[in-house]
Amino acid sequence: MTDTPQHIKDLQLKLWLDKTPGERLYQFLVDNDAMLNGLREAKRKMGLPLGDLDFAGEYLKKTGKILSD
Repeated sequence: MTDTPQHIKDLQLKLWLDKTPGERLYQFLVDNDAMLNGLREAKRKMGLPLGDLDFAGEYLKKTGKILSD
């Protein structure tokens, strides 16, 4: 973002780098999951196909672990 002052960006970077690699990985996974869930829900509400956001469901259909729609 271009509206964030540099001193805030520096503080955010310092806080991020103070975390252990495990904490950073965990935070990435939590944030990524939240983003994908939000995108899926928005697409469902708009009546749009999930497309590549439903990669887990497609995998399960291909392996026969769930029934297709």
